[in-house]
Formats: sequence, C-alpha cells, structure tokens
Amino acid sequence: MQSQEFQVQEGDCGDYWSIAGSAFDIPAKKQGEKDWIYDPKGAMQVFTDKSPAGLHCIKSPDTEKPGGEWNTIDIYVHGDTAVHMLNGKVNMVLYNSRRPAKGGYEPLTRGKIQIQSEGAEVFYRNIRMLPIREIPRRMRDEGWRWFKWVEGRLG
Repeated sequence: MQSQEFQVQEGDCGDYWSIAGSAFDIPAKKQGEKDWIYDPKGAMQVFTDKSPAGLHCIKSPDTEKPGGEWNTIDIYVHGDTAVHMLNGKVNMVLYNSRRPAKGGYEPLTRGKIQIQSEGAEVFYRNIRMLPIREIPRRMRDEGWRWFKWVEGRLG
C-alpha cells in the first residue's frame, strides 16, 4: 500500500520512509556515503524509490528516549505537508506528499492510517486523532521558523 511512514522502530524513531512509490520533498543534507539527514537549511531532496536520495531520511534532532521509556509522537498533516515531532521537538518537516499516477504523480492528501509493529514488539497507548485546519500555532518554535523559511523557498 502506498504510504508515508513515520518510523517507530527503536533507534530510528522519527525517521521517514517512502513506501511503494510515494514521495515527499524534504530539506536534507548528505551524511556519509548514502544517508540523508533532515536539515531545515538543506537543499530540497525528493525521497522516493526512483530518486537519487532514495527512500529514507533520518530525523534531526534525535530526541528519542532510551529503550524502555515511552516516546511521545506527534504528527501534524495539513494538505500535502507534514510535521513530525518526537518528545515535543520538531524533527522533520515534509512537503508535497504524492503518489505515482498515470505517467506522473498526484497529491497524496488522504487515505488510511496504518499503525504497525514490523514484526517486533511495540506498545502504543493514548492514540488520538484530531482534525486540524492548519499546522497548530504552537509549532512556532524552532521547527515552525524553519517550516516558514522553507515554505517561502518553495514559493
């Protein structure tokens, strides 16, 4: 199923994965030979199965708690934009959500929500889904400033 994945695996909680051809544009910088890490000041990269950047973008900052402690995950999605938060800190802003369609792409702005375990033990609690009309004002911390800066770069 085409989807956008917010990774919940221990050690990688908060990373982004493109699934089945879906795509997001993410400001990122290359780290090492093949890894890309979210950087709000980085050049916009396309993450999909057919792009040079590939399927995966690593979150930044890394605010994941040690094994055995609860992480709090907040995902805000409005239109084709998503903001990922881990333990109260913005760790990725993603733009232009889309999926393959007849010779190109179409916006991926609705669909199913998947909650998974990837075959490993995982626990979820206090899951809430609320409708929003915009990315919440409380995002006007460090992540929100970069969100607006990058949004301005996209025109």
